[in-house]
Amino acid sequence: MRIFKLSVFFLLIGVLVANAQDDERAIKAVKEFSQKMQTVKSISANFTFTLENLQENITDTHQGKIILKGNMYWLELMGMELFFDGKTKWQYIKDANEVTISTPNGGDGGFMDDPTTLFRDYDKNFKSKFKGQKQVRNRVIYEMDFYPRNLNLPYSSVKLEFDRNSLEPILIRYQGKDGNNYIIKVKNFRTNIPVRDDRFTFNAKKFKGVEVVDMR
Repeated sequence: MRIFKLSVFFLLIGVLVANAQDDERAIKAVKEFSQKMQTVKSISANFTFTLENLQENITDTHQGKIILKGNMYWLELMGMELFFDGKTKWQYIKDANEVTISTPNGGDGGFMDDPTTLFRDYDKNFKSKFKGQKQVRNRVIYEMDFYPRNLNLPYSSVKLEFDRNSLEPILIRYQGKDGNNYIIKVKNFRTNIPVRDDRFTFNAKKFKGVEVVDMR
């Protein structure tokens, strides 16, 4: 019985040490990822965006493109183009040939509200948990779960998979509180591409007959 108790004791010690090592690995990995994303001057990515509702058995997938530079972005997704130059936001709907102009003052923290949050501030705004790693072809992929410190956000957790060596994101999954999950799978990812600031401004001259709705 004494030997059994000692075995259980050392087993528990081993589990605690392993968990502590995982936590240290998680903290280091998150910092490295966040620091990498903060040092790049620009990002260009193609991705798939999936809306998933398991209760309603709904899965809806769309192709998307995004370009980021600082806090500026251009996003093309679901028949829309979003332009944001750091101050003003233009939402252009292709089928209606209509653009809505607004001045964002903070939103709910969702992907469409501010897509730049996909690649930054994980180490500051979330608690993290290291889930493990997997081998995909010749790449080692880290799997992390994040839980937002701000409990008022519309999602309860974020799953992030990224390349251990290049620190490039592979998958980002928002677990929505309303039953809707949003999954971004990155198809290709480039950093520090040359991009002009006017790429993030809507130029009405390039869209003949566009209807402008100014909400500022």
